[in-house]
Amino acid sequence: MAAARAESPLTYTIVLVASLIAVAHAAIFVRMADADPLVTAAYRMLIASAVLLPVAAVTARQEITRLNKREWRLIGWAAVFLALHFASWIASLDFTSIANSVVLVTLTPVWLAVWAVVALRQPPGRRTWLAVGLALAGSIVMGSGSARLGLETLFGDGLALAGGILFVGFLLLAEAARRTIGIVAFVTLVYSGAAILLWAAVLALDLPVVGLSLETYLAFIGLGLVSQIIGHTGFNWAVRAISPMVLALLFLTEPLLSTALGWFYFGEGFARETGIGGVLILTAIYLGVRARGTPIAEQTG
Repeated sequence: MAAARAESPLTYTIVLVASLIAVAHAAIFVRMADADPLVTAAYRMLIASAVLLPVAAVTARQEITRLNKREWRLIGWAAVFLALHFASWIASLDFTSIANSVVLVTLTPVWLAVWAVVALRQPPGRRTWLAVGLALAGSIVMGSGSARLGLETLFGDGLALAGGILFVGFLLLAEAARRTIGIVAFVTLVYSGAAILLWAAVLALDLPVVGLSLETYLAFIGLGLVSQIIGHTGFNWAVRAISPMVLALLFLTEPLLSTALGWFYFGEGFARETGIGGVLILTAIYLGVRARGTPIAEQTG
């Protein structure tokens, strides 16, 4: 069982900012990778697992051997949900526009609010509903500049929508698991499980995994080391003390930060929709964080 530790608000702020920037780099690395989306996801998880396994063998071996059946079930299901999230969302980009996909996959706060009402019978407060509404509006505005409609996109839209719902499942499982499981043990086992599932799919579909360009392999390394180990692991660390709703709202900054990184690395401009949507999303995050009248580091799940 992981020992409880109180961290300072500054620590949470630093970790979350670093995680957001690292996750936002995923769009840059995906642009570099000339590979099937499923192969990209599989390499991402494989590299992250390969780095973490030796660390876990040294620092978390005893904890892993003492995990009970409930904890193993949580880890197993978290790996399934994470693998399916990556597979469905990345695959959606082959069938629909990036704008459609981003809007649908970032509906996470909406599904969390629905979960609270239907499953927990604990409706969120008015300020949280306002935050969810603003977040949804911001995502729609950001994607409206290049959104695409039509029957041919419905399959891709459905995959992106499924990706968002699956990520909600992962967040809830991670929150439950992290109450008793340390961060190194949790992410190592979950990332490894997701890698196994994704590679099983890649091999079953006989997708090309070798002979790719050097730039593509460098992109895989960036995804595994930066976006996964730094980015997603930071959020998995924080979910023990910060509610999934707040984390879901924070994830909405990914397209905004990705646009900023596009300007920084490639000199790309900001669309008007990005600015307007970004303001709505940042307002939603502020309201969500302050929903209980407490700073972000004191939010509890």
